[in-house]
Amino acid sequence: MYTRELKVQPSDASCLGQIKLHSLLDYLQDTASLAVEDLEGTATELMARGYAWVLTRYEVELTGSLPLLDERFIIRTYHDPNHGYGTLRIFEVVRPDGTPLVWAKTSWLLLDLAAGRPVRPVAHLPKITERDTASITPDFPDIPAFPQDGEIRESPCPIRFHDLDTNGHVNNAVYFEWVFEATPLDPMKYGVRSISASFRSGARWGENLRIQVAELPSSSEKRDFVYRIIDEKNEDGGMGKPKTQFACNWEERS
Repeated sequence: MYTRELKVQPSDASCLGQIKLHSLLDYLQDTASLAVEDLEGTATELMARGYAWVLTRYEVELTGSLPLLDERFIIRTYHDPNHGYGTLRIFEVVRPDGTPLVWAKTSWLLLDLAAGRPVRPVAHLPKITERDTASITPDFPDIPAFPQDGEIRESPCPIRFHDLDTNGHVNNAVYFEWVFEATPLDPMKYGVRSISASFRSGARWGENLRIQVAELPSSSEKRDFVYRIIDEKNEDGGMGKPKTQFACNWEERS
């Protein structure tokens, strides 16, 4: 298992003094790259060989409180590349004493940039099975369908230049920023407890995206929402084809 120790920096802390969730998602992504750097090369070296990793699914569970400003925390990760075109990776975020804080599972495709299609990681990156591997179940929770009744809120998702990653797509953590800001809850009163995401196609510079949000029936203490991000250019009967779908469970802060 690959292990990395970090400290919450002021730039990564919210006004509540905790690490921002989108910063934590960035740390997880960076840790995945570092964990395989001497097996497949740096991200730059991988791109020079004509490959790039693309995130397709993730689920995140907050099992404890988020790390606070100046607090140290540890990210542990391992992967399972034996899923055909897919590679699965588990992340565990813990305090130095081992107290669990966050658990996450992600699914990735290795993309052949020239062909524009996925390839089998074990065939193209032969060292990838050498360490930090364990069996991971491929199951992810289904993202609930939008409710037939009830209000659907909608707002634009402007793509900023610095939202783009080195592949020219919107970085996965940016999608969560859109989800967070579009949720009709007071973030001072409610915090995220779990996230599920499904990425169907990448968003690029110049696209006109919007996010639709609907609340599912739930208790007053816990609020469940579903989200879809659509491209205005692909409208069909007033609804564009979803590029990305999310489900989030929010809970009242103690």
